[in-house]
Amino acid sequence: MHAQQKPDSADNVIRLSDRRVRLHGQGGDDREATASRVDADGMLIVDAGDVDIGRFVWLDVDMPDDEPVRALGEVLWRDPVSLALDIKFKHLFPDQKRRLMRALDKSELGR
Repeated sequence: MHAQQKPDSADNVIRLSDRRVRLHGQGGDDREATASRVDADGMLIVDAGDVDIGRFVWLDVDMPDDEPVRALGEVLWRDPVSLALDIKFKHLFPDQKRRLMRALDKSELGR
């Protein structure tokens, strides 16, 4: 298991915020949550519940075009009080990565 460390904040990252995300765990352990930050490397999920650090989860992230992006992520950090999760993307299929990057670019332009 990884040591619990608070994620670094990066003020210069393009972000999507308040996206609904579905986490698909092993054995049908699926849940819905809200991502308060989505960037090219991962996301911060604020209400996913108790998920172990180091666990891999499939994520379906709602995008502005109404078609979710699917990614495999690893839980890097969990706030012990709020249970917020910092998740790093470990795998995105090339077409999914392109869609995510387009949405991030549009998000930056809309600011």
